Amino acid sequence: MGILWKPVGKNLSWGNTHKLISLGKERKKRSFLSKILCQCIASLFVFFMVWGIFQFEPPTMVKTQDNIRNWFTSDYDIEPVINFFTSVGIWGDTLERAAFKAVEMPTISEPLIIPVSGQIGIPYGWIVKPDQSRVFHEGITIIAREGTPVRATLAGIVSRIANEEKLGRVIDISSEEEIVTRYAYCKEILVNLNDEISTGQVIAKVGKTGESEFNQLFFSILIKGQSTDPTKYFIPKENKI
Repeated sequence: MGILWKPVGKNLSWGNTHKLISLGKERKKRSFLSKILCQCIASLFVFFMVWGIFQFEPPTMVKTQDNIRNWFTSDYDIEPVINFFTSVGIWGDTLERAAFKAVEMPTISEPLIIPVSGQIGIPYGWIVKPDQSRVFHEGITIIAREGTPVRATLAGIVSRIANEEKLGRVIDISSEEEIVTRYAYCKEILVNLNDEISTGQVIAKVGKTGESEFNQLFFSILIKGQSTDPTKYFIPKENKI
């Protein structure tokens, strides 16, 4: 004879409750994984979009590329993002709250003196090499006669003197608010490490060291470790267009 009835007591109720609890946990797990997947997809989309923009070489794209570079260097500080990942981990359920924190970058209030008189050879920004490859030039080069005195554009402390393969003889002068002025391709360096330098002081002589093909000065400005166009500080604000 077949079974005429099924137990409907605590065992069945407990079993159903157990199944409901498991189902709830499973749904939460799936929701969490879905959120992480969406975040990864969004991050990859942004990465490939930016990467794609930098693959185009028409002049019309250069301004867009420079703006993107500035967004992720001059205008935004990535340190809060790094601290966030360190504290909550990359799989944190509040990952979407991480954002680049806008910070007020130090500024140079007074126009700078020109380190050496001459013609600009290579400007700041993206340049196209003879083999059609593109590189970012983080300063400017000023063509001048060998031995021409190089003057400090900002007062500060000589924080670094080096002889590099690429830039030749280099001087870094650190000023207030994490501003560093760099002078390279020098023939001679006329100051010592840790010297206090005043604005306009002669610190070196123009040369052709490192990979320089002719007599010139490489000059750059680093603000919090990020390069900026030096030429915009040579012109008084009231005379800018």
